[in-house]
Amino acid sequence: MNKRLSLFGYVLFISGIMLFGLMHLSIALYIPNMSEWSDPPGKLATVLNQIIGWVPYTLSIILFIIGAVIIIYDLWQLRNKSS
Repeated sequence: MNKRLSLFGYVLFISGIMLFGLMHLSIALYIPNMSEWSDPPGKLATVLNQIIGWVPYTLSIILFIIGAVIIIYDLWQLRNKSS
């Protein structure tokens, strides 16, 4: 069970990083096509609104955090078990 938990954590962590990178790539590709943006939200928020990218952007951060927490918990259990 411990190996499955750590593998699940690594999969979530890597998939979160990949989705985050792909979202930033799509943002960078869309920015030259923007006509205008307002200053308070800025370019990032304007692009995410225009490409409807808030859900995958937020999901990537959530996957990254959950994966990191699982990995840290697994390493903490491994350290306590060896002590």
